[in-house]
Amino acid sequence: MNRMIKYGLLVTMFFMASCGDFLEPKSQSEYVPKLVKSLDELLLGEVYMGPGYSDGQFYGVLGLFDDDVAIRPDWKANASEEEKINKIRMAYTWAKNMKDEFSGYNTYGEVYKKILGCNSVLDYIDEVQGSEEERNRVMAQALAFRGYFYFHLINLYGKPYSVGKDSPGVPLKLTAEMGTSGMKRNTVEEVYTRIIQDLLEAERLFKTLPEGEWSLQNNRINLPCVQLLISRVYLYMENWAQALAYGEKVITDYGYEVLDLNGEPLPNEKMNPTYRSYYTWENPEIIFLFGNQGDVLELPLTRVYYSGDKGFTSYIPVVASDNLIRTYDLTDLRRDHYLMWEVIDYGYTPRYKKAVSKFEAVSNYNIEVSWNGGKWGVAFKVTEAYLNAAEGAAMLYKETGNGEFQMKAQALLDKLRVKRFSAAAFVSTDISAADELIAFVRDERRRELCFENHRWFDLRRYGMEEIKHVWYDASGNASEYVLEKNDPGFTLQLPNEAFEYNSGLEQNEPRK
Repeated sequence: MNRMIKYGLLVTMFFMASCGDFLEPKSQSEYVPKLVKSLDELLLGEVYMGPGYSDGQFYGVLGLFDDDVAIRPDWKANASEEEKINKIRMAYTWAKNMKDEFSGYNTYGEVYKKILGCNSVLDYIDEVQGSEEERNRVMAQALAFRGYFYFHLINLYGKPYSVGKDSPGVPLKLTAEMGTSGMKRNTVEEVYTRIIQDLLEAERLFKTLPEGEWSLQNNRINLPCVQLLISRVYLYMENWAQALAYGEKVITDYGYEVLDLNGEPLPNEKMNPTYRSYYTWENPEIIFLFGNQGDVLELPLTRVYYSGDKGFTSYIPVVASDNLIRTYDLTDLRRDHYLMWEVIDYGYTPRYKKAVSKFEAVSNYNIEVSWNGGKWGVAFKVTEAYLNAAEGAAMLYKETGNGEFQMKAQALLDKLRVKRFSAAAFVSTDISAADELIAFVRDERRRELCFENHRWFDLRRYGMEEIKHVWYDASGNASEYVLEKNDPGFTLQLPNEAFEYNSGLEQNEPRK
C-alpha cells in the first residue's frame, strides 16, 4: 500500500468541509515526511486551533441547548434578519430540522478533520528522523488531541456513558489510510476505552520529557492538561476514584492558583475594558488555551437589527436565564464578574445578562466578536480540576459512607469558593447528607464554569432531566418547548454529510 501524506498547505487537501474527505485525495501533490519537524509542523497546521484562524468550528452548535440560556421577550428585528432568527430558534428549541437547515451543523466533520491530522502524525512517527525525545513530544500531543476530539464527538453524537455503553457511538478511525466507506459506529464504551488509552499514553510520553517541559505555557497542550482531561473523562465514566485522583494531581503538582475575585475591580460601563478576559496566560488558573473566540460567541451573541418608530436599533435575543442567575448568592462575586451585562447605549441602564462569560468587554459592555481578532475561545483551567475532584469525592462519600470523602469534597470546594466571596461573606461548606452535597457540588460547577461548554454535557450525564425553553417571537408572544426526560434529542443526529462518505453509518433517533 502506498501511504502518502497529500500536501497543499501542510495537508490541507485532506481536510475539507466534511468528515469523509479523508476518503479521497483532493490534490495530486504528494509529500512523504522525513523529519520529525515536519510532523510537528503538521500538528501546528492541522490539529491545533487558535485565535485568528477559522480552521475549526467545534462549539457554536452547543451554545443554546442548555438551561443557562433564555430569550428576551422584547426583541424586534427587520424581515431581512429572518435567517439569523431562524438559526437561533432552531438551536434554542432543539429543532428536528437542524441537521438539514442549520448552517454550521457539521461539527462531526470539523472534528474528524482534526482527528485525521492526529492520525497522519501517528502513522509516520516511527518512520521519520529525529531523537526519541522529539518523537515522544510530538506523539504525546497527537494522542492527547485525538483523545480530546473523540471525547467531544461522543458527547455530541453518542448517549451518555452511564446509560448507553452498548449503544452506537462514533466510528473509531485510528489511521490516515483511505477507504473507510462502510465503516460502522463503534459503541460508546469502545470509544471511551480508546479515549482513555490515548490520554494515558499521552501522559506516559509527556513524563519521558524533561520535567521543565511538563507544564510549559507555550500554546502547546501539556501534561497537566492531559491529566485534567483524564479526570474529566473518568468523571463522565463515573469512575469516581480516578476522577478524584487525577483532579488532585492537577491541583497539587504544578502550582496553578485560583484567581481571587476579591482583587478584581467591579465592572463599570465607562471603563475600558469593562470586563477583563479570563482567557489569557496571565490568569493563574490557565493550564491550556485553545480554539477561536468567534466559534464560541457567534451564535449566543447574534445581533439582529430593527428600524421602527423610535429609529434604528439592535438586539441580541439570547440572554442568560433567570434559572442560572438565581443560583448565585447575592454576595457571590461571580454574580458581578462572570454574569456580564448586555451592551448598552451611553446613559442607559442594562436589563439582561449576556449568555457568555469571562471574555473581555470594552466600554458599554460590548464584546467585539471576531474570528480574526486573535482571541482565544476555550480554556482548560485548574478550577475544573477542583470541581472534578470534589464531585468524585462526594460520589465516593455516597457510595461508601466514609466521612473522609465528605471532608475532602468540602475542602476542595472551599479552596475554590474562598476566592469567590469576600472574607466577611464566605461561609465554609458543611453538608452531611450525601445527595445534598452532590447537588451542591454540581451547582457550584454550574456557577464556576458557566458558558464554558460544560453545561449541556453535564446535563446529559446527570440523567437527562426535562428542560423547558420559552421562545418569544418579535411580537412578544410566548411558546414553550420541552425536551423531555431522556428524550432522544439529548443526543444530536449525525449531519447529512457523514452519510455521503460512509454508507455503514446508522442515524440517531430524532427528538420527540
